[in-house]
Amino acid sequence: MTSQLVPGVKFALTDPNLYLDPHVVLREIRESCPVMFSDELDSWVVTRYDDVVQILRNPRFHVVEEYKRVDALPPIEREELAPLRQIFTEWGGRRDPTTHEAFIRVIKKHFTPRRMAELVPVIQQIMNTLLRQAEARGGPVDVVNDIAHPLSMAVVCHLLGVPAASTDISMLLSASNAIAGLLEMGELEQLRRSQQGMTDVAAYLAPHVVAARRGHGSGLFGVMAGPGGDQLQYTDDQVVAQGIMFVVVGYHTTANLLSNGLQLLFDHPDQRNLVQDHLGSLPNAFDEMMRHHGPVSTIRRVALEDIVVRNQQIRAGDTVVLALIAANRDPSVFERPDEFRVDRPNAAKHLGFTVGPYSCMGQALARLEGQVFFSTLLSRFPHMVPADAEPDWMLFRPLGRELRTLRVLPDGRR
Repeated sequence: MTSQLVPGVKFALTDPNLYLDPHVVLREIRESCPVMFSDELDSWVVTRYDDVVQILRNPRFHVVEEYKRVDALPPIEREELAPLRQIFTEWGGRRDPTTHEAFIRVIKKHFTPRRMAELVPVIQQIMNTLLRQAEARGGPVDVVNDIAHPLSMAVVCHLLGVPAASTDISMLLSASNAIAGLLEMGELEQLRRSQQGMTDVAAYLAPHVVAARRGHGSGLFGVMAGPGGDQLQYTDDQVVAQGIMFVVVGYHTTANLLSNGLQLLFDHPDQRNLVQDHLGSLPNAFDEMMRHHGPVSTIRRVALEDIVVRNQQIRAGDTVVLALIAANRDPSVFERPDEFRVDRPNAAKHLGFTVGPYSCMGQALARLEGQVFFSTLLSRFPHMVPADAEPDWMLFRPLGRELRTLRVLPDGRR
């Protein structure tokens, strides 16, 4: 089936070829039918910046949509995947606004820019170690798998208070990528892999939560489960669920942003030169990377009651796919939106971290990781070039893509 905009005009939103360059199609959707129902996705698709912001801020749309895919399964599969549903709905206390507000009130004190700045030496040390290990292996450096992904996961582990070894990092990366299937299309086998990934991560994190409960924890586990953590009144299982959330969301999006951002600099050498010559421009360049090709293409919401958006009647229980990838190129907000410009004056208006009560609380940390990652690579390897002629993209539905590998030649010699 296809998604219809106007009579005679249809788009296949799950066509694998679309994800390599979806912006021509998204531009037409945004202009012709910015709030459109997609039969393929069984969802409304919203593409204009102002509409996306409105829904993100609207309490009549609930942030937990993914459970619908479990609830729609036959009884046997629903019972099989009940642990997945339970853990996921615990993330960030998202069961209801009051629980979420309590979680944010406690946790946000540990995500202030000042506290995050204290992590810079830790991030730099991890980055330096990964680079030394990659160079010692010889040949091209795979920035995705040798640097960006283990860097982001190691930082998350430090944040939680989990002293993870390299073998632990490898397991957590594998499990986290399996869990991410829940955030993709959520097909049955993806859901099964996601639940197994959650089981693996839970088994790894549980002893650290027990230690924190006994007063021997640090980081966020110490906050949530330590002697002072009773303000959240979380059980051990609930603390583990929050750890799984950080391992998935805190790692996956940042790692992909770092990789995507470096590819953007390779694709736009003039912009790379601007950043490389003026590393002080990195914060704005980081925002432009988020806008032009951020790590999250879409997010879902579910309507809690009937609501009209741009003359379209959305019914209670309907899923709404917010196409951040389209909103971030809305020409009513961003001049010449398809251009990648690291000096774009309003790049920070991007929706990559979303807005509203469920916006990304870890964005200060993501920015610091980006600062360390890009300044280190661009300073240490000013002549680096991609080792492969074409980027190694893989699909992340709906409307997303991420790099499977990004091999670079540090000295620029092919």
